[in-house]
Amino acid sequence: MITTRDEKLETLSDRYKLVPTKTIADKFKSMGFVVDNYSEVKVRKGSRQGYQKHQVRLSNPNIMSTTHPDIKLQLLVTNSHDGLSSLILQLGFFRFVCGNGLVVGETFEKVRLRHTGMIIEEIDNAVERIVAQIKRLDDSITKMKTKVLNEEEKRLFLEAAVKLRNDKMTASDIVIPILRTEDATDDVFTFYNRVQESLIRGGTEYTNSLGRTRQLRTVSNIKRMDEINQGLFDIAMQFAA
Repeated sequence: MITTRDEKLETLSDRYKLVPTKTIADKFKSMGFVVDNYSEVKVRKGSRQGYQKHQVRLSNPNIMSTTHPDIKLQLLVTNSHDGLSSLILQLGFFRFVCGNGLVVGETFEKVRLRHTGMIIEEIDNAVERIVAQIKRLDDSITKMKTKVLNEEEKRLFLEAAVKLRNDKMTASDIVIPILRTEDATDDVFTFYNRVQESLIRGGTEYTNSLGRTRQLRTVSNIKRMDEINQGLFDIAMQFAA
C-alpha cells in the first residue's frame, strides 16, 4: 500500500521543492506506464512515516519491449520526501518463472533528478535516456543465456556474489538450491537468478563463522537490495563476456 505523503518533511529548507507523488504518478500514467510493485523503507520514528525512501517498479510494453519472453522490462523509480534521495530512474527487469525483480548494474546509466520543482518537465527526457539502453540490455541477457558456466566458474561467480551479502562469507559456506525445473541449467542468466533469489529472498541455509547452520534472512531494505542486485548483475556481465 502506498503511504507516501504529498508534502515535504517540515525540517527541509525552502530550496527543496516537493513535487507531489500523485503528480509524478499521473505523469508516468499519461506516458502509458502501469505500477507493478511498490516498496518503501521502514522507519522507526513515526514523524518520518510517509516521507521515507520508496521505490516503484513500472512497466510499459509499448516503449519497453524485449526479445526475451521470460522477462518483463521495468522502469525503477526511487524517491523520498525527506531530502535524502533524488528522484532516481533506472532500468530493471522481472523474471516471470521465479518472480525475481532485478536491477541493471553500474555499466548502465541511472538518471537523477533533483527536487527543484522542475521534475515533471524533466521526466520525458529522463525516460528517453533509460529506454535508449534497452537494446544493450537485451543483448547482454542474450549473452548471459548463451554462456554456460563450468563448475569452477560457478564457484568463482558464487565467491564474488556472497561477498555482496556478507564480506566474511565464502562460496563453500552456502549451497544455492535449484527450486524449479526451469532453473536446472547452468547458463550465466539462470545461475545468476538462482543466486539472486537465494541472497535477496533468504531462507537459504549457510554455515556461519562458528560452523553452525543458519538461514539467510530476507533483504528488505531498498538500498541494500539495490546494491546487491546491481552487484550481481555486474558479476553476471563479467562472466558472460
